[in-house]
Amino acid sequence: MADRRYETLVLIHPEQGEQGAKELTNRIRSLIEDQKGSIGQIQEWGLRDLAFLVAKQRRAFYVLFEYRATPAALAEVERNLRLTDPVLRFVSVRQAENAPPTPDRTVRRPEPEETTDASLDTGDAGDMESLGEEI
Repeated sequence: MADRRYETLVLIHPEQGEQGAKELTNRIRSLIEDQKGSIGQIQEWGLRDLAFLVAKQRRAFYVLFEYRATPAALAEVERNLRLTDPVLRFVSVRQAENAPPTPDRTVRRPEPEETTDASLDTGDAGDMESLGEEI
């Protein structure tokens, strides 16, 4: 069978920590290579919020694998991902042969929220009194 292009997005349990996610990423990489697949690129997107709860978790480490493999190798990779406890979810998609590689995504760091409470500004007490008169 001919090799085909695939990409697999894996969600890793947040309790693994960043180091544990990297170790699991290396295990998945070696699993793909053991199946005679060739890795195109691996993008670690870091810890991100989930759109909905998955296994009672609100966040997960996202890792995207782009590789070439046979359909039998893909089936074996997916079987191993199902059996790996720290993997919350995964999805594999076959890419078109002429599709461009996925552009790199930067890891988003949570930005500190600015707390400017304009609603607590009590500069004009006269405005509040005029509101009371209109009612």
